[in-house]
Amino acid sequence: MLHPFQRQTPTGTHSVHDILNSKRSVIRCELFLLLSFLACLSQQAFGQFRYTQWTADSGLPQSSVRGLTQTPDGFLWVATLNGVARFDGIHFQVFDKSNTPGITSNRFVGMVSGEGNDLWLTSEDGGLICFHNGTFRTIAEAAGIQQHTVLGITRDDAAHIWVQSNGAVLRWNSLTEHFERESFSTKNLSFRSLWWIGTGFWAQRDKQIICFNRGHLRTFAIPSSIPSGQIRAIAANAYGDVWLGTKDGRIGKLGGKAVTLTARSDTFALHAVGLADWTIKVSARRFQRSLQVPVDGVIKEIPMNVIGFDNEGNTWVGSEGEGLFRIQKQFITALTSNQGLASNNVYPVLRSKNGDIWAGSWPGGLSQIRDGHVLRTFRSTQGVPGLVTSLMEDRDGNLWIGTHGGVRKLVNGRIMPPPMIYHGIRAVPQVIDQTADGAMLFGTPEGLDIIRGSSLRHLTAADGLAADDVRVILENGDDLWIGGYGGLTRLHQGQLTRWTEKEGLPSNNIRCIVKDSSGALWVGTYDGGIGWFHNGRWFPFNKDNGLFDNGAFQILEDERGWFWISSNRGIFRVSLAQLRAVAEKREKLVTSISYGRTDGMPSAECNGGLWPAGAKGPNGTLWFPTQMGLAVLDPHKIRLVNEPPKVALKNIYINHEPQPASGSVTLRPGQTDLQIDYTALSFTNPEQITFRYRLKGLDKDWQQVGLRRTAYYTHLPPGDYTFEAAAETNAGIRSTHNAWIRVIIAPPFYRRWWFIALMLLLTFCTVSSLWSIRVKQLQQVQLRQQSFSRDLIASQEGERRRIAAELHDSLGQRLIVINNLALLLLRAKGKVRSEEEKRKTIEEISGEASAAIEETRVISYALRPFQLDRLGLTRAIQALCTTVTRASDVIVRTDLEDIDDVLPEDLRINVYRIVQEGLNNIVKHSGATQAIVSSSREQEIVTLNIRDNGRGIVTQSRVALTGQGGFGITGMRERITSLNGSLRVESSAAAGTLLTIQFPIAHSGSNERCH
Repeated sequence: MLHPFQRQTPTGTHSVHDILNSKRSVIRCELFLLLSFLACLSQQAFGQFRYTQWTADSGLPQSSVRGLTQTPDGFLWVATLNGVARFDGIHFQVFDKSNTPGITSNRFVGMVSGEGNDLWLTSEDGGLICFHNGTFRTIAEAAGIQQHTVLGITRDDAAHIWVQSNGAVLRWNSLTEHFERESFSTKNLSFRSLWWIGTGFWAQRDKQIICFNRGHLRTFAIPSSIPSGQIRAIAANAYGDVWLGTKDGRIGKLGGKAVTLTARSDTFALHAVGLADWTIKVSARRFQRSLQVPVDGVIKEIPMNVIGFDNEGNTWVGSEGEGLFRIQKQFITALTSNQGLASNNVYPVLRSKNGDIWAGSWPGGLSQIRDGHVLRTFRSTQGVPGLVTSLMEDRDGNLWIGTHGGVRKLVNGRIMPPPMIYHGIRAVPQVIDQTADGAMLFGTPEGLDIIRGSSLRHLTAADGLAADDVRVILENGDDLWIGGYGGLTRLHQGQLTRWTEKEGLPSNNIRCIVKDSSGALWVGTYDGGIGWFHNGRWFPFNKDNGLFDNGAFQILEDERGWFWISSNRGIFRVSLAQLRAVAEKREKLVTSISYGRTDGMPSAECNGGLWPAGAKGPNGTLWFPTQMGLAVLDPHKIRLVNEPPKVALKNIYINHEPQPASGSVTLRPGQTDLQIDYTALSFTNPEQITFRYRLKGLDKDWQQVGLRRTAYYTHLPPGDYTFEAAAETNAGIRSTHNAWIRVIIAPPFYRRWWFIALMLLLTFCTVSSLWSIRVKQLQQVQLRQQSFSRDLIASQEGERRRIAAELHDSLGQRLIVINNLALLLLRAKGKVRSEEEKRKTIEEISGEASAAIEETRVISYALRPFQLDRLGLTRAIQALCTTVTRASDVIVRTDLEDIDDVLPEDLRINVYRIVQEGLNNIVKHSGATQAIVSSSREQEIVTLNIRDNGRGIVTQSRVALTGQGGFGITGMRERITSLNGSLRVESSAAAGTLLTIQFPIAHSGSNERCH
């Protein structure tokens, strides 16, 4: 809950006005303000604070805040002259008369919290609105109060509510839900609101002021020096201090032995902050309050309407015209040129043996810092030849300075050039180091220079270094570690070993090499995170493992086992123990806690690449260089929010339509889109809270969504689910009570059990019917096949009998005659017969032989027409039609395309027999006088038509066509089936009969056959 300042009963005099005259009072007040200002300039005297401001441009409904409170559910409510807003630290949700039933005016002039999550709001038109159980409602006559008469509201620490209506003080009775007049509010008293919002009411009775302040009633005597009718207003703070204001612009504090009126502003200390005594200034003319807070070394005055604290210790101020302010303690302080630094763009930072901090900055020079203050600076006029690039203190206590203009030494307070040998250093020194045996090392963009006595040795990548660009050197026992842009090199007993990304290094761009408190080696890189060298191998850590950034310019370890790492995006810290746990796969991710401008850094962009890129100062303070000065932090003063974040659901939308708040939400058929807005109610660093959510029953695991505060689902399958949202602070503290809501996806009618059961039954019935029909069809096919087989056998037997009869009756008889004539001729061998008789006998034998040959030809033609093989299928059909015309009364015409090549030879007989059977039926059954046989071929299909002008096929014959009757039509169907073709019969008494046969073309050269 956002608490106002706790009331303190005055135990003595609280103002200098109670004991001094007006003139001395003014002098003392001005002196106090001056001393306060000077103290704020000192980092030791006053803590520094930062503030975040919200106005109408950043989501606030309006910039004049008239009410401010935090309800037990964690939300911050802000009342303005254009609606009331619910705030979660990131977004304002605005409620006004345009979108919220129950709100009759947007211009709210007061707001206090009631029991639970209740809110009481007063509007400019005298209205009173109560927010209860998520609903706004107007309070009027039914509750014992006349509408549009409420001109003030207040509450006490026990959440009792009072309003001022028609000059009377009324108290809310929660049992009867009715306002009741207080006993002290008699009819002869006309109460008015105290000047400051939500503080209470006052009335004048003769020479007395009756003040009702936040539930406490007090009476003050009006000084005799104040003429009757000159009191303009009364104001009271949370500590019980009461001021009287006159119409001529003077104020005086009541309650003392004497009241001194003054036209100058008064002040009182804000003791409730705890970290420092802030000052509230009260202007004399309008009773306007302003909060004075030390920010960036100067006093920031915030015009104040209302003030309070949230459950995390943040201070909130609602101002008149300037919006909403959140004020927080800064544990990072900035040291810039304003405090005497040579210049702001700092690069190397070194702690000397005596505890001083040395900082090289561009373009200013070198600064010496002691006890948080710049002691002195060295610029070009003091001997610094160029931009400072590196710093090192040798074992004799001398400071070595690398610059763009060469190397210098600071000896006994004077900067001087080193011996001539050092002029042989080839390039700008980016790092300077001294070995245990006294050798001086200078890392440059062109390699490593080693000066030992009067000798200089130059090492490059050609000599075994991982890179020529050397930026950091660390001596670790007998090993010398050298890093730069190109990799890492270790010099051990004269042997060089190199590591690059191929050997497991996080990145080839090394920015720092450090040794932790256990002696383990770590590297920081420009773009690959950090790496731990353990048991001969590298364990990399980057953003994928949980680091805030992949840049690590400097790594400093504090006394609690945390690594503090600088980067281009600020400073972040990680637990050393957790890093090891992740490397050993005991945990998945490290938790990074980041800090930036809002935490007091002069700039979030840290500098690095020139050594040393940060230092650990006295008392554990950490010093990091940035683009805008030094960032100094004390890990012991970090204020952490250890409470788990409270997760809440804000809004639910179905197909973009808002839904009322409840424990469940149901999507009907046709509603496909679900949007759930959630939040975490933490106001210290809300922008760094990360989220995850899941839909139980659908999602197998949590969805890690980072900073996003909205979940989207579309086209969810029917079912009963539970949506759950969880949060985690930047300190790695996870929510313990997650927000959840039941989500019901109602199935459409076709997915309900009764419909599915009906469909199953219908399907069963349909399948059963189709099965029965199919069985009958198969049975009919089987019957037709059996009938066809019987007819085929009978036909074959009949054909055999016919051929046998023909052979016996005709051909056989003729052969007998020939045989008898030949025997007769032989018996007459001994007799003399005339030549004429011989000739007649031989002619008879020849005639009989010719007749036998013809009959043999007819029998052979009946078995297979010779034209089919000699002339082809097309001419064979034409010859058949000619024969039928000659042998019957039916005139058969033809219109045939060439179809000789459409079928293999062994299948062409089927087409011929089909035409033969069709003509046979016409001759025998149709009574037709004319018929036509035509054929055509289109693409891959051959169409054969046989039409007559007969009397058609009667019903009984139609049934026979399906296989129940004659063998002719049945035989035609079977032959057509062997061609993979189809038969269609169209018949009527008026038009005759049309047989249409279609079958596919079998291409020449193909080995496929029709079956």
